[in-house]
Amino acid sequence: MKKDNPRYFIDALLAWHYGNVVYYSSLGLLLFISLFGLIIRQDILRAEWGFIALAIALLPALAEYLTPVIFPWPMKFLITLSLILHIAGGIFGFYFTFYPLYDKIGHLISSMAIAFIFFVMIMILAGMTGKNISRTMVVIGIFVPVMLFSLAWEYAELNIDILAGSTYYVDANDSFSDMVFNIIGASYFVLNIHAYMKNESLNSLYRRFIRWKN
Repeated sequence: MKKDNPRYFIDALLAWHYGNVVYYSSLGLLLFISLFGLIIRQDILRAEWGFIALAIALLPALAEYLTPVIFPWPMKFLITLSLILHIAGGIFGFYFTFYPLYDKIGHLISSMAIAFIFFVMIMILAGMTGKNISRTMVVIGIFVPVMLFSLAWEYAELNIDILAGSTYYVDANDSFSDMVFNIIGASYFVLNIHAYMKNESLNSLYRRFIRWKN
């Protein structure tokens, strides 16, 4: 197989020996940021959210421990990276210092991470049931939930500010631009999946992306 083949690249990426090392290192960074916010900055509210984010980032590792499935490390890393960007943005003030670029990068990464999660869920469903889900349904099954989640997040930001006195929500224009970057991130992901599925089935992708313990 030629090394410039996209399939070779994704296979090499999924099989990268240090992938899980990167994931667990990112968990350590998220823990450090949360502890820094608690001990140094004494920002109890954001530190609490940091520990909640750490618990969320640990869920794939916990699922791997409790089940025989092994998730693709890029998904686990993207989840943790999106949470790092969010928590560090509040504790270190990056949201305000580098606004709006930092915020939009965060939404771009987060939308791709969520899209990856739904893609993995669809692959596992197809792999365990043996159903051949069409390319169109896969794209819809990824893109629509990501958009719904993104809208729910914008609404949650507003309510968190009201309840906790934080400053995550800026205004309607900011929320609109957030959604634009969410659309860009999700679209980039689903367009790549759409391209892959032109040449191979979802079950074929499932066998490459998802591994099982012996």
